Amino acid sequence: KLLNQMSSCQIYRGPSFKSFLINKKNNFSIGMNRLSVIDKKKGIQPMFSHNKKYVVVFNGAIYNFNEIKKYLLKKKIRFQTNSDTEVLINAYSYWGNKSFNYFDGMWAIGIYDFEKKKFVLSRDYVGQKPLFYYKDKGKLIFSSQINGIFKYQNKFEILKKNYEEYLRFGYFHAPKTLYKNIYQVCPGQIIEFQKKKIVKKDYWNIENSSDFNM
Repeated sequence: KLLNQMSSCQIYRGPSFKSFLINKKNNFSIGMNRLSVIDKKKGIQPMFSHNKKYVVVFNGAIYNFNEIKKYLLKKKIRFQTNSDTEVLINAYSYWGNKSFNYFDGMWAIGIYDFEKKKFVLSRDYVGQKPLFYYKDKGKLIFSSQINGIFKYQNKFEILKKNYEEYLRFGYFHAPKTLYKNIYQVCPGQIIEFQKKKIVKKDYWNIENSSDFNM
């Protein structure tokens, strides 16, 4: 019910297809509103990796997915679709967090790791795609729009200091938002949620690298 409400409030962003995965064994649920562009018939999300160890929801585009796919094919990884989503999740299954440094594109990604029982969120280098999250004790709620999080809990305190910053600069500097306890995943950042704890990692920082590949 919650996933359907979160999905419905932002259906205009992905009107082609709506699908959910409810995994009671590992206690997580994810959903996707898809705007079908690449492999319209088979590129349905959530999508599993070739070895079924990972599942992903992904908003965005990986421009160099064909080059990455050629490399993974040489490593005996087989593909069922022609989508960049499948390349993304199989790249993650092969390289782990290092895969984000090999992607040329824009993205907001949520990946569940079945072996380590953790969620991984990632946002592209400069934050072209939005990704918000809220931690409520042992739960992690994430969405590409804040109003999706409002479907879970809608009584958030407005932070006057952050609002003043928005009026000054015209945007919220990540990880800030207008609301207390709702955050943005920062550009170039990975967030891992495991055993009810959040660990933040930077896979790229403009101050340390002029190229997206580190």
